[in-house]
Amino acid sequence: MNIQTSEAIAFFSLVVAFMAYRYTVMSSRDNAKQIQDISNTHLRLSSNIAISEASQKYVSLLANVNREFGEIVSKLASPALKASTKIGNVFDDFDTQNQAHPYLRHAFHTGITVIREAYDKELTFQTGLNLASRLSALKFIKEDVSAYQPEKPDRSIFAFLRKQSKPNGPEEIINASMVFWDSLKTIYARIPEEKEAELFHRTYPYLEEYSRLHGESRQRLEELEKQLEAAIKENSLEMFEIRDVPRLGTKFYRVKGDIGRVRELYFPDLHGLDGISVHD
Repeated sequence: MNIQTSEAIAFFSLVVAFMAYRYTVMSSRDNAKQIQDISNTHLRLSSNIAISEASQKYVSLLANVNREFGEIVSKLASPALKASTKIGNVFDDFDTQNQAHPYLRHAFHTGITVIREAYDKELTFQTGLNLASRLSALKFIKEDVSAYQPEKPDRSIFAFLRKQSKPNGPEEIINASMVFWDSLKTIYARIPEEKEAELFHRTYPYLEEYSRLHGESRQRLEELEKQLEAAIKENSLEMFEIRDVPRLGTKFYRVKGDIGRVRELYFPDLHGLDGISVHD
């Protein structure tokens, strides 16, 4: 099996972790504060004491689930972010022009930044499986990078009159980014093709560490998600809806969605790759 830098740009799979946990750690902290605000508001409710008392169990459940979710996210975020740094350093080790600028670790992180920013909004509503599947397509980007030629600036004095449609969706944003393509062009130009499999095997342990920790957490994430699902079903039998409590319903579904996204962000493509020979 011929593993190329495209697979080592399994670092692009890592991008999913890098983006999602950057977002979700902040999201969890925000939700924790917001849940406390909900609880405070809840205790001040006087217009409907029955709703206030009946909904307290949902406020408590949401706070407890979100707290544990935040702990899991923090545990996963650390190896994901460390791996990003370590993989960038490995790219420098394989650089045939190691005194040239930009350093390959910088080109690597520039590419990650473009992708992260392109997908930031979708991390609020897309499923983890959807995001992981779409990003995994970047493994096949090598031919596109090879064909890419930087565009010459338009020197016409009327160039500003041309209207260009704004890219729609993350893929179009990435495709329209010269910064992204220039970064990858630099990486491929300065890493020998015959060294690509070796590079992958050097980066694999960093990806695998995150993948292992994620696998250990998935069952508990699923259990937390099911706790919220069960509460929603239970609420359907009561005389009020969670949404009747100010902001509680919104946060309930938000936390449930975040847990599902993190649970689904795993990379089956990595399984078994550690056993592939560098010389195959």
